[in-house]
Order: sequence, then structure tokens, then C-alpha cells
Amino acid sequence: MIQFINVTKRYNDQSMAVNGINLEIKAGELVTLIGPSGCGKTTTMKMVNRLVEPTSGQILVDGQDISKINPVELRRNIGYVIQQIGLFPHMKIKDNVALVPRLKGINKETYEKRIDELLDMVGLNPDEYRDRYPSELSGGQQQRVGVIRAMAAEPSIILMDEPFSALDPISREQLQDELIRLQEEVKKTIVFVSHDMDEALKIADRIVLMQEGEIVQADTPDRILRRPENDFVRTFIGESRLNESENLMVDDVMIPNPVSVFLWRGLAHGAQLMRRHRVTTLLVTDRNRLFKGIVTKELLEEHYQNEELSLHDIMKSDVPVVAVGTAIGDAVDVMKNHGLNSIPVVHPNGQLAGLVTNSSLIDALLKQI
Repeated sequence: MIQFINVTKRYNDQSMAVNGINLEIKAGELVTLIGPSGCGKTTTMKMVNRLVEPTSGQILVDGQDISKINPVELRRNIGYVIQQIGLFPHMKIKDNVALVPRLKGINKETYEKRIDELLDMVGLNPDEYRDRYPSELSGGQQQRVGVIRAMAAEPSIILMDEPFSALDPISREQLQDELIRLQEEVKKTIVFVSHDMDEALKIADRIVLMQEGEIVQADTPDRILRRPENDFVRTFIGESRLNESENLMVDDVMIPNPVSVFLWRGLAHGAQLMRRHRVTTLLVTDRNRLFKGIVTKELLEEHYQNEELSLHDIMKSDVPVVAVGTAIGDAVDVMKNHGLNSIPVVHPNGQLAGLVTNSSLIDALLKQI
């Protein structure tokens, strides 16, 4: 967790870069700092690893005041990815990635194995790329190496300073997708500086919009789209995005044919469906397709040895649902309030209409941009 407590940064000419901000970034959260040039977003990020020192206020990492931590030691424990990539041209890819683990005294066998794992994670075959030099890679491949270098020493926090902005549009979108996938897997605390609202909406768990050194709004992408704090936010986002987002209903974003199963089916049948469709939750209906509940992978595993049980016997029936025609924002509120990653959509008569998931929400919103 990162906490900014009344943090101000004033330069020698007395110009104010950051003015008394208060912000909490949760562990495992990807937060995007965004705003016009000179708003203080990069300064805010650089204060986390003390590349910039605050004039006043406190910054805490996991409850510890970073002003009391040796800055070199602090930086070795925080990953850092920059726009210019910053790979050492005279060093092979494996040596670039191993730099911080070596400085931290990590066992060579351990970090060499980690290098191969990380290269695999970003789609670079270790046997093919480990011994290459940066000049032998494309810009997108170099930036992938920059990202995994920041992860090599297993930091809990990674700072990313407009890392994809110099890439061509196709490479940039691929790396955004890669970051989303990696974050699902590794769950790091990421502070990502961007000037691109499309990018922020796509990758962020939360967007922090800044203006003249102050935080104007810090919220989820959906809430910023639906409930902009003021005219500055509305202008920065763009009226077209706001209008299109406000008009979206769950009907526009739901998966129309989610994996479902009749309630009288046995547990073995349910397990087979999960394996075949690669899902961890089944929506249970009756013969008229009336929604009755859900069966999760955990429930199946708990009761699987009892051959007498049906899915009806083990299903969870007190499941929140939303009706067709519900606004996306209202559905998101229900999901957030109940800690859900998905929510069934039903017709007025109770028949299953579809399923809204976090992924389907993001896909639909991005199509509107």
C-alpha cells in the first residue's frame, strides 16, 4: 500500500508541482495518474521512489515513512519502467533483466530461472532471446524486456512512466493487453503515468485525474465516465465518451449465452461442463430457463464425492441479479457492493438473459471510445 499524506512539492523557483495531495493506493491495485502537461502526475510518481523529494508531507509504503529508508535500497525494491526503456545496449537481455537481482545479492541460479519464467510470461522464448542484445529486438520487444526487468527482483510496487507512448499504435495496444494479463497473474501495486485517456480507461483499476498539482478526481474508470466531478473532468474525458457511456445498458455488454446447466443434473456433468468451457462458475436454471442460482468450482469440489447429489442440492441460490434494461453503472454498483466479478442478467419473468463480467464491461466500453 502507498499513502500520500498532505504531500507538497515546491521547486526552488517556488513553482508548485504538487499541492497538498492525499491519496491511498491499495496493494495489488493498478492506478493511472493522468492529466494535462505540468499537472504534477510524473512528479507524484517519482516521489514514491525518491527520485523527487517532497517539500512537505509524508509518503508511506506499507506503513513505513520512505524518507527514513535509504533511497538506493528503496529503489532496488521498487520496479521502474520508463518511456525510453533504458536497456543497457552493451548487455545481453538476460544481463539487463538480472541487473537488480544481482545488486540485491540474489542467488544466481534463482534469478536465472526467474529470467526464463519472465521472458516466457511476455511471449519471448528464452532460448531465442536470452542471449540477444537490445539492438536485435523491436521496440515492442525491448519494452517487454523493460517491463520484466522491473519485475525481476519481485518488487511489490512497480512505477511506469508513460512506458508505451513512444511505440506504434499496434505495439502499444498489444503491450496494454499484455500488462492487463500480467497484472491478473502477478497482482503488483502499479502506479502508471499516462497522458492518454483511452489507455487509462483500458488498463486502470482506478484513475487519478490531476490538474495544477492537485487531485481533481480519483475513481474507477466507470465512475469517472458516469459521474465526472466537474467541468474540467468532463472536458478532459470528452463529451462523446460520457454520452455513449451513460446510454449503455447491461443488454449492450452482457454475454448472451453464458454457460448454464439444468438444476437436476449431477455433479459429474457440472464438472465436465466447467472443464469443457474453461469456466469456474455455472449458472443454474430450470427447464424453462428460469435462473435459480450458481454452482462454483469450490462447491463442486466440496461435494463431488457424494454421487447422490444434484446441482440443485449444492447450488447457491441467494445470488444478486440485475434486470435487462439496467444501466451499466447501476450493475457495476451491485457488483462492487457484493464483491462480484460477474452478475447474471434476467428478464422480468426471471428467465436467464445473459451474464455481465468485468471483461465484457471493459470490451463494451472500449468499443464506444
